[in-house]
Amino acid sequence: MLWFNKKREREAWLLASILLNLVFSAAKLTWGFWVGSTIITADGIHSISDVIGAFLLFLALRFAGHKSGRFPFGMNKLEDMAATLGGFAILLAGYGIIRTVFFSHGIKTPENIWETLVFMLVLVLLEFMFYFFERKAGRRLKSPGVRADALNWLGDIGASGVVIAGIVGWHFSISYAQEVAVVIIVLMIFYGAYEILRDAFLSLMDASVGNPTLKKARVVIDSFPDVGKTERLFIRRSGSMLFADIVLQVKEKNIDSAHLLIDKIERELHRQIPNLAITTIHYEPEKKTFKKLALLLDESKSNIAKTFGKSAWIELKEMNNHGDLLSSKLIRNPVSADQRGKSIKLAAWLIKQEVDQIVFNPDDLEEDIRTLFSALGIQIVVKT
Repeated sequence: MLWFNKKREREAWLLASILLNLVFSAAKLTWGFWVGSTIITADGIHSISDVIGAFLLFLALRFAGHKSGRFPFGMNKLEDMAATLGGFAILLAGYGIIRTVFFSHGIKTPENIWETLVFMLVLVLLEFMFYFFERKAGRRLKSPGVRADALNWLGDIGASGVVIAGIVGWHFSISYAQEVAVVIIVLMIFYGAYEILRDAFLSLMDASVGNPTLKKARVVIDSFPDVGKTERLFIRRSGSMLFADIVLQVKEKNIDSAHLLIDKIERELHRQIPNLAITTIHYEPEKKTFKKLALLLDESKSNIAKTFGKSAWIELKEMNNHGDLLSSKLIRNPVSADQRGKSIKLAAWLIKQEVDQIVFNPDDLEEDIRTLFSALGIQIVVKT
């Protein structure tokens, strides 16, 4: 499969799983009817649920990306609709087995017991070989769909083991051995149908995904120190695809830098959550619980300075959202002794202090510095 890309190879494994499951299901049902064995017929019906599961995964990979003007997000919910129908079909099949075994003709035992055991052992060997190679492919391709399908094969191997144990127990006159085996298989059928229907209904109702996926997304977001707070994190499932809607508060005030930050977060989310199809991230400036003001003062320490770079003193105040003073300190202008570039050096110092407002009488403020403050969201308050 070296000429296949990863997507094609994933599809190829799932298609092979569907075809092999169909062959095994048909073989079990045919053998069960031929030798008159209820337990093998039940196992054949259980294998059909694996066919449905593999087929749905194949549909997801094949058609999830098909978008149009009418279906801009793709047609992923077709998978959920098919899963709902398939789940009810599996439930009806399981009910039919129970009705036949306990309320109708009872369990039919195979007449050719040794031939039946050889038949089942050959199937188990073939199932294990496919499970082994598909699991390796799933790990190599990092495909949750292929890995999930491999786990379904492991369940089928277990069910076949139960069938063999039931037949052997009946041969050695162990009471109700086949009845117990049939009940175990029917319970596996019902549980498989429950999982299919549960996931399909949750997806159709746009329910949020489980905590493990949300926790993984939060870990990714929290790994970026420039994210102040996660206002909203919602991830929903549509078929096998995931769609995320996120609102973040970012510490970065520069619009371009904030946009680059969001792009990095989005790429990392898609890397950590492989089946994440579309991520929408809204961002806004971090909402601080206080506001920091810088008052530029003259030599008297009481009057607002009329020049920017040559202001003698700077009073830094922190005030809460109600206007109450939290702290205040008076600092000598750190660049007042410099001979050149006082304005740009003072601007850089104030930015480093993370001030929200600068209070002074801007007679000499350069237009470039004014534009810089505006881009960073720093407000200039004129006070004479």
